[in-house]
Amino acid sequence: MTGTLNRRTGMTGHTTTGRPGITARIRAVSGRLSDRIHAAADDRARAQGWQVTQTAGRLGLGGRSYRDPRFAVRRQALQDTPVRTDQRHE
Repeated sequence: MTGTLNRRTGMTGHTTTGRPGITARIRAVSGRLSDRIHAAADDRARAQGWQVTQTAGRLGLGGRSYRDPRFAVRRQALQDTPVRTDQRHE
C-alpha cells in the first residue's frame, strides 16, 4: 500500500497496487465453489453429449444450463412437417 497526503483535508489516502481487490477475490472464490458444486452434474451431462452453459446464478454463485442437442433435430423435423388443416375435430 502507498499513502498520499491530501493537503486540503490533511488525511492520508491509501491505494493498493498490483493486488486484486476484495471483490475480485470473492468472485474468484465463488467461481471455484460453483465449479465444485456443479462438477458431477456437468460431467454427467457432457458424458451424454449435452451442452453445458454457465449462467449467472443466485447469491453470487454461478448456475448451469443443460441442453440436449437432439432437441434441435426434433424441432427442425417438426418445422419441416407440413401442418394438415383438413382434419375435423369433433
